[in-house]
Amino acid sequence: MKHAILITLICIAAINLTKAQDDRTDRAGVGIGPAMMYGDNTGINRELKFKVLPALTVDYNKKLHTFFDVRGSLGWQMVNSGHFYNLKIIRKIAERNLPHAFKGNAFYADIMPIYHINPNQSGYLPAEYKIYGGVGLGVAHVRRTDQTMVFTEQTSTIRSTKGTNTSVYVPLRLGVTKDFKDDWEIGLEPTLMISFFGELDGNDLQQKISKYDMLFQFQFFVRRKLDFDR
Repeated sequence: MKHAILITLICIAAINLTKAQDDRTDRAGVGIGPAMMYGDNTGINRELKFKVLPALTVDYNKKLHTFFDVRGSLGWQMVNSGHFYNLKIIRKIAERNLPHAFKGNAFYADIMPIYHINPNQSGYLPAEYKIYGGVGLGVAHVRRTDQTMVFTEQTSTIRSTKGTNTSVYVPLRLGVTKDFKDDWEIGLEPTLMISFFGELDGNDLQQKISKYDMLFQFQFFVRRKLDFDR
């Protein structure tokens, strides 16, 4: 009888320890931070001349396993090429009847599996900072006002037109989080979105090293833990 009671107590303690050491739940969050766009008319990257503008993301993380979540994200990023080109470069772009400048908004949605490198596990000390990463698939839609230079024999004018592009992209994310109070976590997350199909900037002159348009973000996240069993 004593042995049975002892074994029962050990099992209860083990279950409680496992629960305490694997305490990640479903989470919903919002992130905000600086972002940039890498395209054919978005600046002179080798001279670090490009626009840095805000981005906003909301996400939902569904726990699947101690090491894995699945995450859905919706977001917005302001995009603006700025005006970094001299007249020679603008004329080269205009000869192809392409815009040398634009401003607008990018909207995106993606889903990805998330791998947690150091989650809390039974038998291990809980990590103060938790690291994760993931690769997924998404769709981005950009609405722009494009500016194209029109040259005549003696004058030049700028023509403004509306432009849109929709593209499939692959998001790459890394992040680090820290628990904040009982039901919250905060984190930092860089994200790279690589557009394999479509020209998000409306320009295909290929003046950049990579032929793919990209969105890069560095966001600060606040997430609420959702424990539906409580």
